[in-house]
Amino acid sequence: MTTVLVGGKKVLLARVEGRFYATAARCPHWGGPLPEGTLHAPRLLCPWHKATFDVRSGDLIEPPALDGIAAFRVRVDGDDVYVDRSEEPRRGRTMPMYACDIAADARLFAIIGGGAAAAAAAEALRQECYIGRIMLISPEDHWPYDRPNLSKDFLAGELEAKWLPLRSPEFYEEHAIERVVGSVTSLDVASRTITLDDGSTLTPDAVLIASGARPRHLDVPGAALPGVFTLRSWADAEALAAAAAAAKRVVVVGASFIGMETAASLVRRGLDVTVVGPKATPFATVLGEAVGRVVQACHEEHGTRFALGRGVTRLVGEASVRAVELDDGETLAADLVVVGVGVDPVTGFVEGVRLARDGGLAVDEQLSVAPGVWAAGDVARYRDSHIGQDVRIEHWRLAEQHGRAAARAMAGRGEPFTGVPFFWTKHFDLELGYAGAGRGWKEVVVMGDPEARDFTAFYAVGDRLLAACGTQPQELGAFMELMRSGELPSAGELRSRRRTGLVGLLG
Repeated sequence: MTTVLVGGKKVLLARVEGRFYATAARCPHWGGPLPEGTLHAPRLLCPWHKATFDVRSGDLIEPPALDGIAAFRVRVDGDDVYVDRSEEPRRGRTMPMYACDIAADARLFAIIGGGAAAAAAAEALRQECYIGRIMLISPEDHWPYDRPNLSKDFLAGELEAKWLPLRSPEFYEEHAIERVVGSVTSLDVASRTITLDDGSTLTPDAVLIASGARPRHLDVPGAALPGVFTLRSWADAEALAAAAAAAKRVVVVGASFIGMETAASLVRRGLDVTVVGPKATPFATVLGEAVGRVVQACHEEHGTRFALGRGVTRLVGEASVRAVELDDGETLAADLVVVGVGVDPVTGFVEGVRLARDGGLAVDEQLSVAPGVWAAGDVARYRDSHIGQDVRIEHWRLAEQHGRAAARAMAGRGEPFTGVPFFWTKHFDLELGYAGAGRGWKEVVVMGDPEARDFTAFYAVGDRLLAACGTQPQELGAFMELMRSGELPSAGELRSRRRTGLVGLLG
């Protein structure tokens, strides 16, 4: 594939099995340059966040994009290829959706949650011929919004609130997707009866549990002081941004993804930020020492301070937090404290099934919990077919993949879920992608130059590759496609390809 100019605008031109196809050159998610992505014909992966399209038609295959891309008519005359852009839509091309017809289908499908999985499922139900009622039940008085950006550009003050909603209210009205603002206090799985916090009940014909997760809090004296924040919701981000406007010194407790992204955003706001974490290197357990040092070095270059290998014993203050006491006796002054020490799945309301040890819901290959009940996203513990392990993954894109897959099953078109997980994280000018599910890795094989921030790290157990992480979008895209198609090389074969990478293995 390549980029060409047609009428003064960039168009992606691809050749698949001897035929030419032309599509829009930008991803409708956040504008990623598609010609710099991965083509594993006919699948086209955006280099940034791995939204996937059929390059022949422009149809959406996988999120995080919600729309397809424009596909243009192509004519070949000898050695010349002509592209007709006259019918280009102004924006992303919404996939065809069936109209609600309650007279023809009186069923009600309820989705508990208002995040990534819920939003993707609601749209996919309409795309999969379901024409009954759809109801989203969420405690937040917002239609689904872009949660990953809360700790990134939105908190940094570089993204306006108007860009957070995934769709307009009119979109949901047009497609008859209802919303109830309220908390679910119980779901009886056997009967599918939902009880809300106002005492009302309903018994849908199908239920999708997509209730997400809630942040953990510190269990130390002073943890409830004013000025101590967690970050999960739009309201959390607005409250933290307002407090940051009047603060100078911030302590972030937890060198997690949310903690480190928050630290980067607050440094970008001009605050003095110190990150406290229990490990000597951020992300060492998840990403390995080498990658963790790359992220830490990037932070330090921009002014983030670290107090690593230590824990918090007490938060000090009266009217509000004023300091953080560490277990080695050091005290860090703080105008505000942000706690990022992990999340727990919101499943306490589910009755009639046993929860996993981590609070997740065990699902089958089509994400079903029980007859008529499915689970998706942060709450779902599923079998990853690529590594043969049960996993529960708290990533935005996977939640959307789950939502779409569960919707197909709810609509009677289900098939085993085989999606490859992917997430992204941003720290100043450093953007990392992570593909796969690498828990339990024993070896890291690094390709490229981590110090130059041009690398891909591969995580392996024995000779089996589990995951990949790095700054090389095409390598990550190739890893995902090779994993999806069962064609990943062994760790031994990968070592011999350090100079050439995986892209050349794509057919």
